[in-house]
Amino acid sequence: MKKLVLLVIVIGVAWLGVNFVRTGSLSFSPKTVSAEEEHLQALQRDLDDVNSQMASAGRAAGMTGMDTTSDVSALMVKKEKLEKEIAEARAKLKH
Repeated sequence: MKKLVLLVIVIGVAWLGVNFVRTGSLSFSPKTVSAEEEHLQALQRDLDDVNSQMASAGRAAGMTGMDTTSDVSALMVKKEKLEKEIAEARAKLKH
């Protein structure tokens, strides 16, 4: 009986893990999203990554005194492009 309960728990945790990797949320029955919504979520993750890289460059510049102007300017261009794409994707989803 204990082995059966342990097996059910392991399967449940594995199922949650698979759903978390696929959707980014912990749930037993993940909601289905359209391709446009998935694209929007991917763009948002990319924007979060760019913001994180910009923050890291700022910290590195503050700690070491290195010039990170070119790195940050390239990230700013990428950020503006992503923000524009996100706005277009949101507009497409609303229609």
